[in-house]
Amino acid sequence: MHIRMSVRMRRTIFCGIVLLLSVLYLYTNRTIYSSDHEKNVSLKLLLAAAIKAAELGASEVIAVHDQVKFEIQSKGKTKEGINDPVTEADYRSHCAMYHSLLEAFPDITVISEEASKDCDKVTVSNMKDSVNSLRDYNIKDEIVNSNDITVWIDPLDATKEFTENLLQYVTTMVCVAVKGKPVIGVIYKPFEAKQNSSLFWTWTDHGISKNLQVLPKGEENRPPILIVSQSHAGQVHNVTKIAFGKDVQIVSAAGAGYKFLEVVSKNATAYVHMTAIKKWDICAGTAILTALGGTITQLFDQQSISFGPNDSKILTWGLLATMNNHAWYLDKFSNI
Repeated sequence: MHIRMSVRMRRTIFCGIVLLLSVLYLYTNRTIYSSDHEKNVSLKLLLAAAIKAAELGASEVIAVHDQVKFEIQSKGKTKEGINDPVTEADYRSHCAMYHSLLEAFPDITVISEEASKDCDKVTVSNMKDSVNSLRDYNIKDEIVNSNDITVWIDPLDATKEFTENLLQYVTTMVCVAVKGKPVIGVIYKPFEAKQNSSLFWTWTDHGISKNLQVLPKGEENRPPILIVSQSHAGQVHNVTKIAFGKDVQIVSAAGAGYKFLEVVSKNATAYVHMTAIKKWDICAGTAILTALGGTITQLFDQQSISFGPNDSKILTWGLLATMNNHAWYLDKFSNI
């Protein structure tokens, strides 16, 4: 009897120790993963998700465009007195992009041009398989703390032109900034006829979409071709003619994403903007242009632009983006 009790007691003690160790192990691992592991973000996965988000937004934009009729509302007037429209396409694209990104990466900060409206009507996509879009690229991963990441999204750039059926200017954009510096940029053209020309992306020092790898080199000392906003021009036409002379070529276009790509593609030598502009309009373009060796600064104080979560969402000191001779362009404007 005494021996049986002793065996039982040893078993009880052993089971108690195992249970205690199990609880301790689970608690330790829970603490590690909840406090540290969950806050670590794979930028490779985030790049893949950003590409997927831009495509999802584009699908919503196309779907609304294909409707017989869609409602156009107004967010008010800009400082220049231009109507600032918003459509169902803006909201649906926002819902698809914003909530898909946050569901996949709940600890990151995502800043969007639009607010969530009727998002229950839009399917939120699972981002788990989005990394397949990078299978043709040999990209080394990088792990970053989620507190250092700010994602800026523009669900529909060039809304006014979208309502006017000037679809070549329309883009969806995603930008990933780390400690305020844009490192990943994605620009998607929903209505681009050539599929391999619709998606543009870069991850600084890691990877570039194939269509950006075959861009023309161009000449560094070409005559200035300045691309400017056709609806928010301000005094840019007068100022640029004073700065560069009457023979300067000025191209008016819509959509910040479109204009950045025109500079990257060497169809324009500089993108100049003199009125206020929102940072979700320029973050993705900044990431792409700088990853390819270009430079972007504020126009009037020549400072770099920060895209952190607590930075102002509006850029008021102008914008200059170039692939070459940035200092020369700044000098021209500073001498006015």
